[in-house]
Amino acid sequence: MTSLDVESLFTNVPVGKMIGIIMERVYRNPNMRPPNIPEDSLRTLLDICTKRVPFTTYRDQMYCQKDGVAMGSPLRVLFANFYMGEVEDRVFSQHRCPHTYRRYIDDIFAQANSEDKVEALRQQLLQHRALNFTIEYCSNDRLPFLDVLVTKMNQKLATTVYTKATNFGLCLNGDSECPVRFKTTTVTAFVRRALLHYSTWQDTPQTRPSIPDTN
Repeated sequence: MTSLDVESLFTNVPVGKMIGIIMERVYRNPNMRPPNIPEDSLRTLLDICTKRVPFTTYRDQMYCQKDGVAMGSPLRVLFANFYMGEVEDRVFSQHRCPHTYRRYIDDIFAQANSEDKVEALRQQLLQHRALNFTIEYCSNDRLPFLDVLVTKMNQKLATTVYTKATNFGLCLNGDSECPVRFKTTTVTAFVRRALLHYSTWQDTPQTRPSIPDTN
């Protein structure tokens, strides 16, 4: 098991080329109806929202984003996914896909028979675009991927919640003046993450309500 991380993906997306690829896939896809907006209008809007975005620095100097997708842009995930999908299509049309290959935006989880095959995959991805991939191999059949800890057990994969060593478990204070719905959402998010990330109910942390001592 291994994970690959794309370094600085958003700022390395070739915006002009990706707008053309998006147009091809959206308006000339035989398996999907094109949107109601005219193609020229959508192309112009994407161009304005990515290549003509002004921003001001702390010295009151104004600049314009010319290439790459700004980190705060709502379109950053869309362009990054299209970009990585285009890279993967090119690579896997010429090379065999690993036994397991899953990607979440710029993080890739892969399984291969050897580290050499994983390194070969990384080199294949590097050949098609000017991207750099950091790589991390599993240790003792365990590999953290995002906030999931993947463990290889008897030829199967088990998952649990992964918490970094620097995480002290601090979150929203229950005695704070925040609205109750914010506090409820915080607890719900932790419970939902546990239910989704633990592969079996037996491994899910379970606590019993404490019974006050009446003596």
